[in-house]
Amino acid sequence: GGEYSRRAERPTAASLAATFANHADGLKIAHIYQTDPELPAAAAPFAQPGVQAQVGDVITHINGAPVKHLGDLTTALRGQVGKQVRVDLKRGRTTWSTIVEPVTPNADHRLRYQDWVQKNRNKVADASNGRFGYIHIYAMGGNDIANFAREFYDNVDKDGLVIDVRRNRGGNIDSWIIEKLLRRAWMFWQPR
Repeated sequence: GGEYSRRAERPTAASLAATFANHADGLKIAHIYQTDPELPAAAAPFAQPGVQAQVGDVITHINGAPVKHLGDLTTALRGQVGKQVRVDLKRGRTTWSTIVEPVTPNADHRLRYQDWVQKNRNKVADASNGRFGYIHIYAMGGNDIANFAREFYDNVDKDGLVIDVRRNRGGNIDSWIIEKLLRRAWMFWQPR
């Protein structure tokens, strides 16, 4: 406690959940973080429905301010979390504007994690010709049960399942997960 004042409008960092490369006309979108396509509301800002942006497009302006390098982008996004931001883009000779909502650094971290999971999922599917599934278990807490169940039952018809526990945050649902994996089918039925 004490007599410390707090600024009402403290500048906060914001992110577009993508990687960029320098370009003569601005900042080129090198990669947009990919997430589960079945959860469009959880997508990165440039991957949201209705946003007209793709890898290779060049950001020329943010809210009318020119963007020449990553520093310009960082400055233009400061304090813009959750607000609509106009992004001017260029593809070849075509230019247009689109609206995005930047995310917090924590949300950027989560989107980067989901991008990593999606890359691993694609690697496993490609290496096995779609016969194996992939699940990364982020943590072993009660909130992770629903995520595991969604991922598990999405892969239940696969010949095999890669369960990745690297960087797991810990918890105590491991016995529940093992019980689901060891469960035997005792009966099947099908209408005539």
